[in-house]
Amino acid sequence: MSMNQKFTPLVAPGHTRPVTHLSFSGIQDDGTYLLVSSCKDGNPMLREWTGDWIGTFLGHKGAVWSTKLSLDASRAATGSADFTAKIWDTYTGSAIHSVVWIGDHTGVTAGEDGKIKWWDLRTRNLTTSLTFPGPITSMEWSAPTQRLVVTSGHNVAFIPGLPNGNAVHTLTLPYSPSSASIHPILKDRFVTGNSGDEWVRVHGIDGEEREVLKGHHGPVHCVEFSPDGEMYASGSGTIRLWQTTPGKTIAHLPAMSKHRRTLSRGSATSNPPRSPSPPTLTYHHPPLLPIHTSALVESVAGGAHYSGAKFDNQSPLKRRRSSQDYGENHRQLKPEHRRVLNDLRELYECRPTVDIFERTWSPDAVFEDPISLCRGYNEYTAHWFAMSKIYSESKILSMRVMSSTHSPNRLVFSLSRQYSYRFLKRKKIIDSIIIVDLDDNDKIIKLVNQWSGKDLPNWRGAHLLRVINARVVPCLIRTPKPS
Repeated sequence: MSMNQKFTPLVAPGHTRPVTHLSFSGIQDDGTYLLVSSCKDGNPMLREWTGDWIGTFLGHKGAVWSTKLSLDASRAATGSADFTAKIWDTYTGSAIHSVVWIGDHTGVTAGEDGKIKWWDLRTRNLTTSLTFPGPITSMEWSAPTQRLVVTSGHNVAFIPGLPNGNAVHTLTLPYSPSSASIHPILKDRFVTGNSGDEWVRVHGIDGEEREVLKGHHGPVHCVEFSPDGEMYASGSGTIRLWQTTPGKTIAHLPAMSKHRRTLSRGSATSNPPRSPSPPTLTYHHPPLLPIHTSALVESVAGGAHYSGAKFDNQSPLKRRRSSQDYGENHRQLKPEHRRVLNDLRELYECRPTVDIFERTWSPDAVFEDPISLCRGYNEYTAHWFAMSKIYSESKILSMRVMSSTHSPNRLVFSLSRQYSYRFLKRKKIIDSIIIVDLDDNDKIIKLVNQWSGKDLPNWRGAHLLRVINARVVPCLIRTPKPS
């Protein structure tokens, strides 16, 4: 593998002043995602995952310090030095004025005083705080790890979203990072920017420096991983997109045009607005208690991130479609792995059979999700047959193999599934990251289902409850015996 591959990122030009913040959307049904950037030129821009420009949001009269895309990519929020925050429709480019607050009323702020504060937004009361020795230069919410990623001075800290007594994992680096982002799937590395030089760095979660990437021609103010971990973006005067695995084809589904925006493709014609001094840094992250992605949209105010605005659920990206295609990466898999994916599709659509378990599962396999920890044939088969009893419908909307996690004995894929309970008419959608470990015979020895891409629960008593649930279900559900 040539080292030059890593040093040749995609370059996304268009801004005329330093890029201050970057935000990816979640993975969409067609396997793609969008990127929005804020800049001191006052013109936030929306782009395809390839870096191709879609359009520019026009309306701010000062530097834009922060931006955020909703998980479904239908809304973008911007906060500006003109003392306004705007929420935009990414299909039309128009600003939206009405917001309905939902969620669990938890917010977090951080600023130049070095303090991170947790707030109850209903009462505006401070619930707890954490102090760093220097100013906070960035704070991002990592939903998959349920942690805040904070930079301050020479430190990068990974902090539990809800203070629970767990230790804060802090690393001291030989430079002062301006921003940091953790890999959303592997969670074994993080990337940093540095306003003191022009380099992007990749570190292991233990702090070891793995790579130094050169290509920017100015201070790197912001970095962020894409939602599938295939790439990360960095911003200085331009935006650069770097592959996590150099030389690998990033093979998203070729369905970009199906969700094409009608956002005006003409950029601002006026001179870039002059940028006043930046305001005191204040950041808010999305609600810390679990909220289904269909009810969550992230937004930003005055250089601040907040979350909880619910909009029209009938946006085009919400009109999900069923797809038999697992993405281009599925076609790169060997036949045995494709067979495993096909059998898992049958199981998640509530069509379990003894043949599937004998063909695809090891008798001693482990199945884990947030409510169950099944060990062995009796427990995991009971789980799958119970699903067919509980759900009146279970339909896969999209299923996509993630190429950045390829290894000989592991499959990682995203799954979006629509289901409804027999005793309820309302349909629900759940998005998951599923990690499958295989033995040498390509049979499943472990499957972990991370709902909304989040780690399995680790609060006190969670493990015991999951084990009890796994042992009780076989007593209630009769399952066919293996032949």
